[in-house]
Amino acid sequence: MKKILIPTDFSQNSKNAIRYSLDMFKETSCHFFLLYVNIEGSDLTEKPIYNFGTNIIVEKEPKAVSQKVQDLEKFVVSISSKKKHHQFTTIRENGFFLKTIREHIKEKEIDLIVMGTRGASELKEFFMGTRSGDVIAKVECDVLVIPDKVGFKGLGQVIFPVDFEINYSDDTLKRMVNLISSERAHIHLLYVTKSQIPIFEEVTVRQKQLQQQLSKIVHNPISFQRIISKNVAKGITDFAKNLSADLIVMISKEYGLLQRLFKDTTVEELSFDTKIPLLSLKN
Repeated sequence: MKKILIPTDFSQNSKNAIRYSLDMFKETSCHFFLLYVNIEGSDLTEKPIYNFGTNIIVEKEPKAVSQKVQDLEKFVVSISSKKKHHQFTTIRENGFFLKTIREHIKEKEIDLIVMGTRGASELKEFFMGTRSGDVIAKVECDVLVIPDKVGFKGLGQVIFPVDFEINYSDDTLKRMVNLISSERAHIHLLYVTKSQIPIFEEVTVRQKQLQQQLSKIVHNPISFQRIISKNVAKGITDFAKNLSADLIVMISKEYGLLQRLFKDTTVEELSFDTKIPLLSLKN
């Protein structure tokens, strides 16, 4: 059974992340843990870290929080398939998000964290190592980021921007395939360069090795594309938009491509947040 942790602050975008998860895994045996963290009363010497998408609401009236939790449970019942292979647990705790997340990941052996996001500024912050970036950098778990108002419509086109400085493990690729689930999804290995220079022989070798490695793990169609773009993030988003992509997959090992990708990117140039869910995998 897949174990999925979904942080919530009872907002619409956090509810959308729940809805997306239920639709994405409607045929999968899952235990969904809905987590609300109240930072009120936490150790003041520890800086609160989580501030991404589902921003933490400090609620001083326990009754109000209890009502919101009850409303959330009713919401889940209203949108769930009510199938036996889906289980739900609502968790309400006081403390700091990062610490609480780590505890639940270890205790419950969480496979995936699903979070909602509202805007490009939050997404850039997510990759640049501030606050919410710690979720990816310091929490050993895969993370699926769901843009606000985006619903699950299946996974037909999946973009996998590749960094040939990373050796992708079979385990990482298998987790990606398991999350994609559909063998009809087309996986596009995307290599972005900033100039028209010829691809080095080493890159060509790594490309073929990665394609061969993937072909042994998946039955999905796989293709390799190289695009030229002075701004790597814009190149990926333009490619994704033209392709009408359903998902972008990236590897978060020591930030790697992620940090370089957004290092010099302005908020206005980012468009991942508007339409395309993003899956960050630990390698």
